[in-house]
Amino acid sequence: MHKKLFVLSIVVFMAFVHSFGQQTRAEIQQRQKELQQELDDLNTSLSDVRKSQKISIRELNLLEQKIKARQQLIVNINNQLEDLDETIVKCNREVDSCKRQLDTLRGKYAESLVFAYKNRNSYNYINFLFSSSSFNDAFRRVAYLKSYRQFRESQAAIIVKAQAMLTSNIAKLEASKKQKNNTLTLQGSQLEGLQSDRKDKDSTITLLKGQEGDLNKEIAANAVKRRRLQTALQAAIRREIAEAERRERERQAKIAAAKREEEERERIAEQQKALTERQHQEVAINTPTPNNSVKTTTPATKTPIRKPTQTNTQTSKATTPVKPVPTPQQVQPTQTQPTPVQKSGDLAIAENKNNPARENRSYNVLENTDESLTQSLDFEKNRGKLPWPVSGGFISESYGIQTIPGTTLKQDNPGIEISTNSGNGAVRSVASGMVSVVLNDDGYSVIIRHGKYFTTYNNLSSVNVNRGDEVKAGTVIGQMSSDGATKSMFFMVTDSKGNSLNPTYWIGGK
Repeated sequence: MHKKLFVLSIVVFMAFVHSFGQQTRAEIQQRQKELQQELDDLNTSLSDVRKSQKISIRELNLLEQKIKARQQLIVNINNQLEDLDETIVKCNREVDSCKRQLDTLRGKYAESLVFAYKNRNSYNYINFLFSSSSFNDAFRRVAYLKSYRQFRESQAAIIVKAQAMLTSNIAKLEASKKQKNNTLTLQGSQLEGLQSDRKDKDSTITLLKGQEGDLNKEIAANAVKRRRLQTALQAAIRREIAEAERRERERQAKIAAAKREEEERERIAEQQKALTERQHQEVAINTPTPNNSVKTTTPATKTPIRKPTQTNTQTSKATTPVKPVPTPQQVQPTQTQPTPVQKSGDLAIAENKNNPARENRSYNVLENTDESLTQSLDFEKNRGKLPWPVSGGFISESYGIQTIPGTTLKQDNPGIEISTNSGNGAVRSVASGMVSVVLNDDGYSVIIRHGKYFTTYNNLSSVNVNRGDEVKAGTVIGQMSSDGATKSMFFMVTDSKGNSLNPTYWIGGK
């Protein structure tokens, strides 16, 4: 029985290892397909650019992106080879283990067969049963013989299953070795392609050096266009901040007015309460005490009571006039000093204590509503996982400063250029937010606010949204511009201070 469990555990373990390896290999192969598709798109774009018969910086950028993609593909191939090596080693180990276990099972099974053959005389079984001391003992002996036969049958079944698993693992081992050979061939071809790409890059740089003056003009023209875009973006950020501050002041003014009204109601209620109590006290003083309520004391000499004269009465009335008691309706509200409106930062600090989401977060006026705060948090939570603004695209220009070796040419990109040769060219919002700007300056641009973050989509041929529209992640906002077979757009990510952020750190895999 222990041997049976041991063999079954080996079978389950091998199936688990194989399944885990398949999942990892599938992910590697999927990434390999994506990189190969990106290389094909880059080759198509390069062919399209070279049709103009004029060398350009765009051609160099595409070559650099092609080299990066091929290097990633080679790394991916190396990972696949490592995975295949591990799979082959594990398969070899499990095959050897199964062989040893099979030899042991076959030996034990052979021994049981020899024993059964030597004791095959039916007289031995009858003698074994009739030598029982009681009926219960005989019943147990019959059960033992039956279980022994079942054990032999299960031994044979286990050997058959183990043999089938061994055969399957040997076949998988051979398939892995074959796949490794194919992968090695692919690796060799990609290394050759990498060398060819580097030679193309070097020759392109040599040609660019001879056209440095013209290329400087091209870079300057692109820089002017990008500066206009950034100026519009900065103006949009300032406008959004001013609008948020105005709404915040209005909100605080309403809170302060409500607070003053509540304080005034409480003050009037307190005055009315005090007035009512004073009226009750005066009524109690002016009410005569009944005779039967006077307590009797020991008899004493009565002092005659002298009635006041008319003159004294008039004098008393003249000197101590009785003021009429005002009614609660006659109480007039007093003028109180208005409660000063709190500053935005002070009010935010007070509100942060009551809102766990804001507790450990510095104040930003663009997050003064729950909706804008949620948009900021979602944008930050999906850092590195935001969807691409286009489907099936590739980065044709990288973020940051781009230089050409051996020249003074330098280009600073506040975002990335994304191109594609497939799909319908639809541009989608990468997160939920509100459209802040739609402008047309040598192509449409859309700026979307996501809480305290902004995304910019430039070089669009058409737009589907207007300023103030609410959008969700994946909402189509426009179409990419087309230059021959290649469609492209410029994508930027900015914070509330106007700082450009590297979009490649925010968007995820395609």
